[in-house]
Amino acid sequence: MKTHSKTKRLSLALAAAATIAMTSSACTNPEVPAGHEGYVYYIPLVFGKMEYRKTLRGPASTGVSWRLFTINIDMRQRTYTELFQLLTADNLSIKFEVNTAIKLRDGQVKSIVEEWGGPHWYDWRVKEPLRTSVRRAVAAERADQIQTQTQKIAKEIRSALVKRYDKTPIEIRSVDIGHIEFPLPYAKAIRKKIAKTEELKRQAAELLKTEEEAKKKIVNALNVALAQRIISESLSPLYVQYRAVQVYKKLASSKNKAIMLLPNTSDGTGMPSVLSKQGQLRKLTAQDQAYLNKMKKKYIDKGTLEDVRESVKLLKKEIQRENARDRKRRGKPPIDKKPDNKPAPAPDKKPADKPADKPADPKPANDNTPKAPAKKPAGATP
Repeated sequence: MKTHSKTKRLSLALAAAATIAMTSSACTNPEVPAGHEGYVYYIPLVFGKMEYRKTLRGPASTGVSWRLFTINIDMRQRTYTELFQLLTADNLSIKFEVNTAIKLRDGQVKSIVEEWGGPHWYDWRVKEPLRTSVRRAVAAERADQIQTQTQKIAKEIRSALVKRYDKTPIEIRSVDIGHIEFPLPYAKAIRKKIAKTEELKRQAAELLKTEEEAKKKIVNALNVALAQRIISESLSPLYVQYRAVQVYKKLASSKNKAIMLLPNTSDGTGMPSVLSKQGQLRKLTAQDQAYLNKMKKKYIDKGTLEDVRESVKLLKKEIQRENARDRKRRGKPPIDKKPDNKPAPAPDKKPADKPADKPADPKPANDNTPKAPAKKPAGATP
C-alpha cells in the first residue's frame, strides 16, 4: 500500500514538472530592433499551422506571450555591390562594379515575408534582374563610352529597375558604376587621350588670355589716340612758341649758364623757333574720324573678344594705307609688294630720307665758327 502511494506521488510530480517545462518553453517575448519591422506569427504547441498575427515597427516587443515568434526585416536603405566582367559592343573585356542603393517600403513587411522571400529578398528576387539589366546596358556601349558616359548608363539601368519594381515593396534609390578597369594597352591609350585633351584645354586658355591682352592693348592705343587728338587740336604753333620763350627766360635767369642764340629765320631775329615753317599739324580727315569712332565704339563702349582678330587685321590695313598716303604727300613712290615666291631685294644702305617736317640744320657742315665756351667768367652777360 505504501509502495503504491509513493509511486502515485512520483508520477504526479513528474507530470507537474513536465507541465511546467512545457509551459515555460511555450511562453515567448519576441523583440524588434530599431530600423526593422517584425512579422509576428503564432505556432500551435501540438497541432495546427503557423498564423500571421501582427506587424511591429522597432524598437518594440510583444511582451510575454504564448507561442508568438517574429521575423525581423531591416527596412533601412542599404547599398548592394555587384562585380562584373563583361564584353562591350567593340568586344573589349572590362571589369567594373555596380553599387545599387535599395530601400524597402515602410509597412510592407507582411508582403516581403510571404511573397518576396523574407530576409533573402535580395538574393532571391533582385540580384539576378539587376545583373541582367546591367549586362544589357553595358553590352550596347563601346568601351570609351562606358568611361565617359557612366552617368548615362547608370541612369538607364536605374530606369529599367524602377520600372520592374514599381508598385512592389522594393524601392530603387540610385545606381552607380565605379572602379572601371580596362585592359592595359587600352588603359594607356585612354591616358594619352586624356592628357592630349587637357593640353588642348590649356592651349585654348592661353589663346583666350592672349586675345584678352590684345584687346587691352587696342583699347589703350585708342585711348592714346584720343588723347593725342585732343592735345593736337588744343595746341597752336604760336602757343608752342610762346611756351618756348618762357623756358628761355628761365634759362637766362639761372647762374653759371651760357646760352648762344643763332639766327635761324629770314628776318634774323635770332629767336629759335620750335616749329619750322614746314612743320604743320595734321588734322584728322572725316574718314579718319569715322574709323576712330568705330574702333572706340567697338572696343571701349561695346567691346567683344570675338572681334579682336578681325580688328587687328583692319588696324594693319589702315596703317598700310596711312603710310601710303604719307609717302604720296612726300612725293615718294609707293612700295611695291613683292610676290611671295620671289626673294625680296637687298635693302639699300643709303641713309633714310629725313622727314619733311624736321627743321633743317641752320649750321653748315663745314662751318668754322668757333664753338661757344662751356663756361663764361662771372659777370658776363648772355
